[in-house]
Amino acid sequence: MEYGFCTGFASTPLWEIQSPMLDRIVEAGFDYAELPAMSFADMDSCGFSSVLGAFEAPVACNLFPGRIPLVSWERDLCVICDYLDVVLSRAVSLGIGKIVFGSGASRSYDPSCMSFDEAMERLRELVSSVVVPKASEYGVTILLEPLKRGECNLINTVEEGYSFVRDISSPWFLLMADIYHMNSNGEPLSSLEASLDVVHHIHIAGSERSLEGTLCNPYILRALSLLKSRGYDETISFETCDGDMAAALKTLKAII
Repeated sequence: MEYGFCTGFASTPLWEIQSPMLDRIVEAGFDYAELPAMSFADMDSCGFSSVLGAFEAPVACNLFPGRIPLVSWERDLCVICDYLDVVLSRAVSLGIGKIVFGSGASRSYDPSCMSFDEAMERLRELVSSVVVPKASEYGVTILLEPLKRGECNLINTVEEGYSFVRDISSPWFLLMADIYHMNSNGEPLSSLEASLDVVHHIHIAGSERSLEGTLCNPYILRALSLLKSRGYDETISFETCDGDMAAALKTLKAII
């Protein structure tokens, strides 16, 4: 198993990629820093090279920024394709083999403009005709992230995500499970257990995304116990605010 730390909620300002934070994550003993992929597109080539250099990681998060609509009637497939070319090519240069597709603002829909069924069909169409082909072209697996209610109105539970992934039926489009979102939704851990054949990444965070409170959370501890008993051996990342990273990693390794 590889252990990582997401930089997003621990960075000031949020989502900005900073060298000191990457250094701290490595010094704490983590195998990788999980970066927000959407930030890659905002960096010029010089900035991208100077900040990341020889840095490598197996996984990144935050595939699309909120400014790029994915299901609304205003979406532009050319813009989406061009954006993916930039982000995925840069991901490959960092050794990233999978990217989390949460992007709640991008994939949400306006109920006053379209129905739930229309929105789901447009998301399904986008993934099948654009996201999967681009993922295959660059050799990067996209991992759908179910998000808690209130952050997104399409695909909120691991159970829903599993159904969507099975419907797409592509090795380039699989699932991740964010235990924070599962807990926020009150989703039973049986959903996680039933989906493990397509789950290739895990996020953990306690309430208010406190690092110190993450591994004291009973729901998270039950989830980690389940993962251990089922032989989960993919990547797992803290997605929390800053804190004593080394201590948190030591505790996590003792649990799973």
